[in-house]
Amino acid sequence: MNPEKLQRTWIAWLLICAVTILIYSGTFSYGILHNYDDDAYFGDPGITRLTADHVKDYFSRDYLGMYQPLPVLSFAVLMKVFPGSVLAHRILQVVLHCLNALLVLILVRRLSGNFRVASLTALLFAVHPMNAESVSWLAARSNLMYAFFYLSALIFYLEWQDKNKEWQWGMMLLCFTLSLLSKVTAATFPMAVILLDWFRRKEFSRRTVLLYIPLILLSLVFIRTGIRASGSFGHLTELGQSYSIFERMFLVLQAVWLYLVKSVIPFGQSVIYLFPWKTGGTLPASYFAAGSAACLLIAVLLIAGWRHRNREWGRAIVFWMLFFLVTLSIVLPLKWSRTVLIAERYTYIPYVGLLSMIITLIFIILRNRSRHLRSVVWAVLGAGILALGWCTWERVKVWKDPVSLFTDVIVKSRSGAEVSTAYYNRGNEYFRLKEDEMAIRDYSEALRIYPGYADAAYNRGLVFYSNGSYTDAIRDFSATIVLQPDNPDAWLNRADAFRAAGKYEEALQDLDHLILVHPDKFAYFNRGALYYFNLGQPDRGCSDWVQALRLGFQPAAAMLEKYCK
Repeated sequence: MNPEKLQRTWIAWLLICAVTILIYSGTFSYGILHNYDDDAYFGDPGITRLTADHVKDYFSRDYLGMYQPLPVLSFAVLMKVFPGSVLAHRILQVVLHCLNALLVLILVRRLSGNFRVASLTALLFAVHPMNAESVSWLAARSNLMYAFFYLSALIFYLEWQDKNKEWQWGMMLLCFTLSLLSKVTAATFPMAVILLDWFRRKEFSRRTVLLYIPLILLSLVFIRTGIRASGSFGHLTELGQSYSIFERMFLVLQAVWLYLVKSVIPFGQSVIYLFPWKTGGTLPASYFAAGSAACLLIAVLLIAGWRHRNREWGRAIVFWMLFFLVTLSIVLPLKWSRTVLIAERYTYIPYVGLLSMIITLIFIILRNRSRHLRSVVWAVLGAGILALGWCTWERVKVWKDPVSLFTDVIVKSRSGAEVSTAYYNRGNEYFRLKEDEMAIRDYSEALRIYPGYADAAYNRGLVFYSNGSYTDAIRDFSATIVLQPDNPDAWLNRADAFRAAGKYEEALQDLDHLILVHPDKFAYFNRGALYYFNLGQPDRGCSDWVQALRLGFQPAAAMLEKYCK
């Protein structure tokens, strides 16, 4: 890149950074999102107290159902260097987003050969409201980091294709590996590379194809790791249990439709997009309509683009649309899915494809058009960018704290499933803040909308227990047991509530049942206390405390020392 082009690139990027920092400046005063993953990082001693042994753990264990050692390491390092500072983490989020905008600018410029197309794409990427989740939510750090290494790997691959230097291939492989170590979603990289070669009319020689193999094998290893991590955490759901193959197809198409529409008109943004409740034994009619629209739109674009693939606009449509679909494919609700139909953070890399396609087509259409038409189009595009920036500014405010985040979901009232979940999550935050009345109200609303919401019943029981309303607590724990008979915590807490209410025999029955089906150190410890202090059977109490200690519950040692010498 000659000095003049380099200077233009840096100037454009600095302007984009200035706009991005302005839009996200409000996040610098935010704390962490309790009860919504942030506290899982900030409350983990293995992260807050960085040691060499802990670093080994980051690469050998999962966090929140994901294999993401590099993001976890970034949390640990910042906590070590800036102890107690949430601001340092907030700044890093925005810096990563700005760096990713630079990489988008470089990548699109290399592919389009048009500086203005690249600059506008990078600007749209930086200010788009759908990216607010990735930047404003600290727990989404993995999204920003995987994107940084993913885009870097694509750029190094282009460099290697053009200059054929071994170190460029090595840097591409390193960046790809680092991207996978940030988030398994990076496993789509080999397909993106194949698309790049097609778009640039590279010959698919035996040498080129052989170079794809290590990338594909590496992806498969990490995909397996990701499935294991999500499955062990309970994040993966077998959709066949609830939806037929036909319905799953339309769930996928509905997800794609939402992503397509929100790239242009990001209406009704939410932190929660759940799978729909069936009405009359099938999906709502809107899912079939939206799914059909998505299928038709994509088919028309790809067919038209393929027929004119030797022309600039046709090739751009095919490449960028397939780039969008390929990079999105790994998070679509196919056979397995996580607990949400879509998530706004999932569009972070895929939208590079959609935004690039839109801007490229605008430039191609405006060629040789009248100055008046070009002025009108640029005015509309400028107004659209300003509107998107304003939407992001407003959207960022929602991420201030859990109450505002879930109130936003409730107010928008997209579906009963989402509203009940939002009431439940907001209730958890009120419970943490010790605002018991507000928590009970929200849990009750969640149960009113969805009477089978076992977690809401259980947590409302915890609130009642904490404020001494033992009869109400027993009622809610009993409802939880009906809905989830294998929930050991519900049995354990109902036993505690029975004991607190003076119903010792009922408490003993619950603990006996729990120990029979799920021998647990807490159950033994609590039954020991019940025997010793309430039922007048100290020998049995001491025996249970011995068993609790054998199972690793150290407080039992103090009870044995004090009461069972």
